[in-house]
Formats: sequence, structure tokens, C-alpha cells
Amino acid sequence: MLAEQALIDSLAYFGDTLAVLCYHVHGTYQTVEAGERHLFYGEPIIPTTVFDGTDQVFVENPPFTTIFENHIRAALSVTPYFNLYITEATASLDSGRFNLKIVTADTIPDDEIVAFVAITEDSLPGVYDIFNHACRFLFQFPVDLVYPDSLDTTITFDHRIPVNRMKTIVFIQDMDTKEVMQSIIREFEEE
Repeated sequence: MLAEQALIDSLAYFGDTLAVLCYHVHGTYQTVEAGERHLFYGEPIIPTTVFDGTDQVFVENPPFTTIFENHIRAALSVTPYFNLYITEATASLDSGRFNLKIVTADTIPDDEIVAFVAITEDSLPGVYDIFNHACRFLFQFPVDLVYPDSLDTTITFDHRIPVNRMKTIVFIQDMDTKEVMQSIIREFEEE
């Protein structure tokens, strides 16, 4: 769903302020969850990049352009509803775990709020290029917090991804408005 390489290239420029997640709805890397997310966004034309859940941009074979930079900067200008922290992200050959802390930073809308945990893989061979941040697993749970509450939890999962190519992306989304309210990306350390 994301116009992949342009956003991957922008990670170096924007650092940890940008979390990129790529859903593949056709071909080798497709998952049921990716198909569901594609339908959730109204089946946009592929490749479409969705910034913060609400801003859809279609650019065929995009380079990193000022178009994407402008959308990223607009997303970064929005005050987040949550602060997210990931600590102790470790993985072995077949399992992983990390500690997640969610802290409310503002009054939360009275909507359906869900936390998504994506386990991604880098360096996957694609038709024309290498895929990075490909969503391999996607888990979710409701977030029923009000300001100033917080939540600490440990996420554990099984996988078959080489640890040096695996990351997690956690994002919190308002399912009524589709707005991504905050996100974080983290690499894993090998156990």
C-alpha cells in the first residue's frame, strides 16, 4: 500500500520521527491482515502512501520528492495524543519480545482506539527492487485509556524472520476517523 522506496529513503532524513509500514496485498508477501487494512482504507490504487491514516497520496514509481516531504512535515506538525516507548526489544531465531509503554498526552476522543503491533521484515526480494518494512505479522488490542492514564505491557510473539532484518512498528489508530494518533519504530537486539 505504501509507495515504498521513497519513504524508505526518507527514513535517514527524518530519523525516528517517521515510522514506515508497507502492506503487500498481492503476491508473495501478502497477508490476511494486509488485505483487511487495504479494505479499511477503501481499496486505494496501488501504490498508495497513507500518511497518518487519513492522507492518501498516489504516485507511480515515486522518487523521494517534495510531495512526500510536505505530507510528512504536515503529519509531524500534529500534536500527538499519546507518547509511546519501546524498551528491551530482543529476539531469538523463533521468538521475540519487547516492553511497550503507552502514555496519554492529551484528552482522548471517545472513539474506538486500537493499538497495532506490526512485525516487519527488511531486504525482501521484490519484482523491481528490495522491499523494506514489509508487514509480516499484525496484532491489535483496544486502548481504553483516558488522560492522564498509561499502560505498560510486554508483547511476545513467534516468528521466522532473521533478527537483523526484523523491526516492530507500534501505532495507535482512531478506528472511527482512521487517524494514526502516534507511532514508533524499533529494531530488535539478538538474544
